[in-house]
Amino acid sequence: MTYRLPFSCVPGLLALGLLSLPALAAGAQAAAPRAAAAPAASSPLHQQVSRDKSRVARLQQGVAEQESRSRQAAARLQQQDSTIAELKKQLQAVQSGQKPSPAGQ
Repeated sequence: MTYRLPFSCVPGLLALGLLSLPALAAGAQAAAPRAAAAPAASSPLHQQVSRDKSRVARLQQGVAEQESRSRQAAARLQQQDSTIAELKKQLQAVQSGQKPSPAGQ
C-alpha cells in the first residue's frame, strides 16, 4: 500500500526542498577549507546540489502543468453545470406546458 500526499501538500514540499538547498550549499562551503587537501571531495556534493536543483525545477514545472489542467477541468465542469441548469429549466417549462426560451436568452 502506498500513501499519496494530497495535491495541496506538493507546493509546500517543493518550497521546503528549495529552502534546504542553501543550507546544503552553505555546509559545503564551510567544509571547503577543511577539504583543501582533497578538492575533489566537494565535487560530488556540488553535483548532488545541481541534480537536486534540476529535479526541483522539473517538479515545479509538473505542478504548474497539473494546476493548469485542474483549472481547465474546473472551467469545463462549470460550463457543464450551467448547461445542465439551463436544460433543466427548459425541461420544466416543457413539462408545465409553457414554451421553452431559447438557450442564452
